[in-house]
Amino acid sequence: MKIKTVDIFFFTGTGNTLLAAKKIADALESNNCVVAINDMAKTNPQKINLSNTIGIGFPVACWNTFPIVKKFIDNLPQANGAEIFTFTTMGDSSLNAAANFGDILKNKGYTLIGTRGFLMPNNFIAVQKEEKNILKRERAYFEMEKYAKDLADGTTKAGKTNLFFKICFAVSGFITDRWNGNLFQKIVKFRVVNHRCSKCGLCVKICPVQNISIKNGCPVFNGKKCQVCMRCISYCPQRAIKSFLINKTYRALNDEEIKKWFF
Repeated sequence: MKIKTVDIFFFTGTGNTLLAAKKIADALESNNCVVAINDMAKTNPQKINLSNTIGIGFPVACWNTFPIVKKFIDNLPQANGAEIFTFTTMGDSSLNAAANFGDILKNKGYTLIGTRGFLMPNNFIAVQKEEKNILKRERAYFEMEKYAKDLADGTTKAGKTNLFFKICFAVSGFITDRWNGNLFQKIVKFRVVNHRCSKCGLCVKICPVQNISIKNGCPVFNGKKCQVCMRCISYCPQRAIKSFLINKTYRALNDEEIKKWFF
């Protein structure tokens, strides 16, 4: 890393990627970097400072990522060698999604200085008990700190993709690009159990795409903007949001962190 001023842009649903961004930022600062963490859902990608080193962090979904992340990356300005690194969080194999998106960034003129994926607690399928989640996070934190030190020292290398990864990436991208469509939204079908809802409005405040509004005192899902990021269903204090696809939920952040980053 030649430039020690770093802007990290993250997207997170249930909080894993935010934890990763904070851990990497702390480790970079311990290695004489100045770091700012930014929520890409609240950032205009055209206005990022290309004179700084850029970090892009996001969750893996279906070996790819959410439409909001892809839109952010697509709308990043063309660069003339600006340093950039990527990191992902996932519950199992990512099929090197961080490197696949790194290739996209290289094609936009960025100098890719590192790619890394970190195993974090599952938040959709096979959600585990919290004691196992704690152990999984601790193992990931160690790897994040090492990644940040290597970035600061300039010893990281960008991961490489192969034909198999590229094919999987293209197929999974075809799927995730259609998450905003009618069919997938009907399949997921988030709904509110009104008698459980306390009408606190938290789901409205934390939705990254303003897809939830209040109607007759209760939350209503408005349709095609949903990212299926799991934020609303995971952080509802009354467990009033349901989907037949989701039996267990996971949350990585406490109440204060939710207010600080999502409100």
